[in-house]
Amino acid sequence: MFNLLAGKDPIGAFDFAKIFNNIASEWYYYVALLGFLALLVLFFILKKSYAVNTLTRTQKLVYVSVLTAISAALNALTYNPVNYIAISFTMTGCFIAGILLGAKAGFAVGFIGDLIGAIIFPAGPYNPIIGIASGLMGLIPGVIFQYFKGNLYVKTAISALLCLIICTSGLNTFALWLMYGMGKKTFWAYLIVRLPWQVLVAAVNCALCYAILAIFKKAFTDGRFTLFIKEGQSE
Repeated sequence: MFNLLAGKDPIGAFDFAKIFNNIASEWYYYVALLGFLALLVLFFILKKSYAVNTLTRTQKLVYVSVLTAISAALNALTYNPVNYIAISFTMTGCFIAGILLGAKAGFAVGFIGDLIGAIIFPAGPYNPIIGIASGLMGLIPGVIFQYFKGNLYVKTAISALLCLIICTSGLNTFALWLMYGMGKKTFWAYLIVRLPWQVLVAAVNCALCYAILAIFKKAFTDGRFTLFIKEGQSE
């Protein structure tokens, strides 16, 4: 999700002052984000989780490392025909990490993958808000699968919808608006132009996740990923 300027004229370093000095005028965005994170922490404390895998700590670290590398590579392949549209399969990599490894590992894969991609394949200024959104793309499906029961494919669709609303429409659009649209148009005008394209991208990523999960469901029958066993027994 970092490759925001592919094919565009380079601009200066990420302007932290421009973004974070606007807390006074755009305070409600930041309050909403902090409130969401606070509720998320409270949720982890109070809600009972279900095991999604039986991996050892070493095995899980290996999976996190591999999926982080894949996430970084997918970030590098992000295509931006214009600065407010991103055609990317990053959501797929983050989703698979969250579903297979859980919420915390999913966030780590998404956030670190975005950061590594920005360091190794720089294509413009790094945007930490988009880094957080990438992490949430792994965390949200992780929460859905780790804390709620239900059909694998239904939960995948719900996860995709939540990521579209919270990450793509919310945080990513806000980050891009701060960088390119603030002072030129309102956030909502920016969102209206961007949303149809990103809905299509999210749908393609969701379909790709379905295909990958169908393959994994047949391949991983040894019990390492317990969600596949539960789904197989419930059918």
